[in-house]
Amino acid sequence: MAGVNRYFFNFRKGNEVSHDTFGMYLASLEEARAEACQTCRDLTMLAELSGELASDCEVEVADASGVPLLTLPLPTCH
Repeated sequence: MAGVNRYFFNFRKGNEVSHDTFGMYLASLEEARAEACQTCRDLTMLAELSGELASDCEVEVADASGVPLLTLPLPTCH
């Protein structure tokens, strides 16, 4: 796919990491950041509904080789 990159959205809670094994093809890191922000909002809402704390959780965006490109704490993307 020309002009797109594969990004992975890993979820971290404390020291535990759930790795995204599928990833998503997007045109830019900015698009990946927007996707990560939406994921943060969704996960924060689910945490609030279930009564769990989301303060020690974050979404990490990594490139196809697994290198982290940015990390967003859940409460930051309201």
